[in-house]
Amino acid sequence: MDVRINKLRAKFDELGVDAFLSNRLSNIQYLCGYTGSAGLLFVTRDKAFFLTDFRYKEQVTRQVKGAESIIITKSFPDEFANNEKLKFKGKIGIEAVFMTVDLLTKMQESLPGCEWVNTDNIVEEVASVKDEDELDKIRKAVKITDDVFAEVLELVKPGIREIDIAAEIIYRHMKHGATGNSFDSIIASGVNGSLPHAGASEKEVEAGDFITFDMGCMYQGYASDMTRTVVVGQPTTKQKEIYGIVYDAQQAALDAAKANMSGMALDKIARDVIVKAGYGEYYGHGLGHGLGIEVHAHPRASHIVDHPLLAGQVITIEPGIYIPGWGGVRIEDDVILTETGNIDITGTTRELIVVEW
Repeated sequence: MDVRINKLRAKFDELGVDAFLSNRLSNIQYLCGYTGSAGLLFVTRDKAFFLTDFRYKEQVTRQVKGAESIIITKSFPDEFANNEKLKFKGKIGIEAVFMTVDLLTKMQESLPGCEWVNTDNIVEEVASVKDEDELDKIRKAVKITDDVFAEVLELVKPGIREIDIAAEIIYRHMKHGATGNSFDSIIASGVNGSLPHAGASEKEVEAGDFITFDMGCMYQGYASDMTRTVVVGQPTTKQKEIYGIVYDAQQAALDAAKANMSGMALDKIARDVIVKAGYGEYYGHGLGHGLGIEVHAHPRASHIVDHPLLAGQVITIEPGIYIPGWGGVRIEDDVILTETGNIDITGTTRELIVVEW
């Protein structure tokens, strides 16, 4: 964990700060190992302090590395105002997107000799390049989701409800060693497939439906994320057409994805396939996102945000077509970016799966 905190310190001169205060729990987890639900991490050029309350007193002794733990008795700002170890003057970087106005105002009162500097995606950028241990955990999470999808697919038939499928996914994820889902599973059958982020509903699966499965799990703190669209019974001509377009768009992106290109350029490669086929208006989201401690992490491969892609990052590649009143198709794989290409670590076939019963 010292290595990770030192990577953050290496950004101080570039940011023009003397210290950094993190209140985003996923970033705190990455930097010092803590997985609880309340805490602050304060990093100076030569020290690091992790603050939390009594509920996590024993937990921090097991988890926190690279920082001295302080158990507060009142509030975080009060601790900074009264604890001599935390007295500080200088410029402090904060996570502007996640710092509340209330907390910042009180911290300004507690440390009146400081200047507060807004930052964006600093820890997220450091965390986006994974080490081998992190990659192994992501691979395991992906394997669990592959295995669970194969099991759940055996249960699919007309009459089963979307929420029943979703319930089986979280149960089986945990039976396979995950701590739970990495997000609420999207199970979208028939016309519900036109909703990219449809929740699992009480709708019953019908013969002839496309079903979009978007599912993932958490394994030892790291996420997987996979989407497959299957058909219940023999596909129609239009279902084959739409699935084929999405498949080709994803394949084009899988063939092209590598480090040292931009996320926007990668998005365009897949998007151009869908636009050329005449369905551009039905594909409105980005191609993919980073994967790690969070299921939606830095960087993004998107038509609206231009992030550089780096070796060691794990990203999703997930184009889709969504037609109101008809349904939709999305196919998603998790890939590790390398200097020369990428490694697709999702094992489930990308060919159209036909469910028989």
